[in-house]
Amino acid sequence: MVELGGKGPYSTSFDNSVFIIPAIVIVAVFAYAVIKLRDTTLAKDNKSTARQRREEKKKAK
Repeated sequence: MVELGGKGPYSTSFDNSVFIIPAIVIVAVFAYAVIKLRDTTLAKDNKSTARQRREEKKKAK
């Protein structure tokens, strides 16, 4: 529990879930972006590797 305002008549407290749930959402969005970026990078790398293999086969013939 997070308490704001100290020991006064207007002290306020928030449940920890107010901070934990947005943190989980931010981490999930960040993880999704990282995974998509990694997949895109690997796909481009695989395409370029396949292209190099085809060119090497053509040169070998």
